[in-house]
Formats: sequence, C-alpha cells, structure tokens
Amino acid sequence: FGPALTKAMLVPILDYAMSPRWPYGYAPHDLGTYPHATGQVYGMGGKDGDRMPVEESGNMLIMLAALGKQEGNADFVKPYWRMLTKWADYLVKEGLDPQNQLCSADMFGHLPRNANLALKAIIGIGGYAQLCEMAGHPDEAKRYLAIARDYATKWQELARDDGRTRLAYHLPGTWGMKHNLIWDRVLGLNLFPTSVGDAEIAWYLKMQRKYGLPVDNRTDTSLIDWALWSIAPARSDADFQALLDPIWRYANETPSRVPLS
Repeated sequence: FGPALTKAMLVPILDYAMSPRWPYGYAPHDLGTYPHATGQVYGMGGKDGDRMPVEESGNMLIMLAALGKQEGNADFVKPYWRMLTKWADYLVKEGLDPQNQLCSADMFGHLPRNANLALKAIIGIGGYAQLCEMAGHPDEAKRYLAIARDYATKWQELARDDGRTRLAYHLPGTWGMKHNLIWDRVLGLNLFPTSVGDAEIAWYLKMQRKYGLPVDNRTDTSLIDWALWSIAPARSDADFQALLDPIWRYANETPSRVPLS
C-alpha cells in the first residue's frame, strides 16, 4: 500500500546483505538490536537454521515482487540483482523440503519439513520469476516460474492429509495455519488451485476456538497477523466473518493492555 515506505524499510536490509558483514547466501533476519543497526543478532551463535534462512529469503523476494508489481518495473532491485538471484537459488535448493529451521513462530522451536515454510519458499521463487520478467530476463522468468509450478504440485502431495494439509510432511494427522498461501494470490501467481485454500478455510472453521485460530495442533496460542493472513483466502463472506469474529472478540473482551498482543 505504500511503495515509498516499503523501499525505506527494505533498503537497509538489502545494503547490509550486500556488505562484507553478511557472508551468507540467504537473506538476513535483522540489522541488530534497536537502536543499534550494527549487524544481525538473532541466531548468529548457531547454525544456518537458527537464522531463519528460508523464512527471510522468501519474505524478501515476496516483498520485492509485490513492490515491483505495484510500480510496474524492477528498477529498484537492479543494483541488488546478483544477490536476489542467490537468494532465489537458495530457495530452489532448500525450500521445497526445508531442513530443521526456525520460522517466525520461533516460540515453537525448530521444525524440519515445515509445510507452511515451504509454501513461502515456493511463492518466493515465483516472485523472483516475476521480477525476472519485469527486469527483462524472459528466459530466466520462465525457468524459475516452471520450478515454482513444479514445486507447488509436489507440495500438494507432500503436505496432503485428510481434509487439509499437514503441519510438516512427515507428521500425519497434524495441521497448522497456512498463512503464506495468501501471497500466491496477492502476487497473482496462481501456483496453487483455489481448492487448497478452500480446504484450509473449511478446516479452520472446525478448529478455531473462542478467541481465534490456534497456530497449529500443538498449541492453544494464536498469532493475530498469521490468523488474519490465514483466513484471507476465504472466498465466502460468511466464512471470513465466522473466522474473523473470534479475533474481534479477543480484542474486545480480554483485559490485556496490549490491544492486539
């Protein structure tokens, strides 16, 4: 909604990632601990998976693709092109079936083969394909879009469970929010059929609680941003309202001094 603000938020991350301070082939998680932008702090003492590499590389490519779509060109990203290609290639290598990595729901710890995280990677690859098209690289655009489509088909098989998709590929009988699915529609990639979102919405209607939808089958905790993104694919106003009402009820009834904690 605000391309100028989006650029202002992204430039420091992009410039940091281009600098010698960041030696990794994936996007950084942070610039430091506020107010000191002296380099990433989160996860730097551990392994790659502690730094959320699939999460953050997918986030950056999705945001940059959305920015390009809004502006109608990829001029903004051209100085960073080689780095973006490196991030897209990282997602091609690691994104379909992620290793034991953290995602932004880090309070639940590492999870290998995370289906929602893989969604972000696949859509990130598709977003990079869109950037290639806008930047005048049609052959590369076709190649990365073909990979994203292939991965989307494979994802549906890997994540399939009874009436919904799994939390992780190797965990039958599980489920989790698929908040990353909405970015497929926001970017207009259409990598995943609407039936995937329809099945998730029907499942969420069965699983939600008094104050909203739990993040997954392991917890009673919800994340409001994730919940809103997860219910956004609802194509029926009645379904969307039924999923939104508990979140409104939470904000209206609970005594937390933080309105949307």
